[in-house]
Amino acid sequence: MDSFVVTKSITISAERDKVWEALTNPEITKKYFFHCKVFSTWRPGDPITFKGRLFFIKKIELTGKILKVIPGKFLRYTLFNNQGDRNSSTSTITDELTSKNEETTLTISDDVGTGPGAEKRYNKSMKGWDKVLKGLKKLLES
Repeated sequence: MDSFVVTKSITISAERDKVWEALTNPEITKKYFFHCKVFSTWRPGDPITFKGRLFFIKKIELTGKILKVIPGKFLRYTLFNNQGDRNSSTSTITDELTSKNEETTLTISDDVGTGPGAEKRYNKSMKGWDKVLKGLKKLLES
């Protein structure tokens, strides 16, 4: 496998602005994104940080940089994944929102990079994004 890019899509019965709010509001992200709050100014070049506790036990803090934002439609950012060893890496995540009627399709791609540990990161990301998207859908449709 040359490319380690996870791509996932989900259609949510919610307006695009509501989905965007759920992606960018820390009080909402903590409800579906592994108990993590997201913090950013949402301006290109500025930092993005996800902070929380996985299963309320293991501290998580992922940091990166906002690359591109079109409010309500498109978000691209990096996240540095420090494993504490030589397998540290940077992922590039892209969120794209499209809407039709009162439904929004969210497509997420996560380029986990190449090199040592890339396949392991890819497999972990596949499972992680499934959980995040299912949680987001459940939250917004309930």
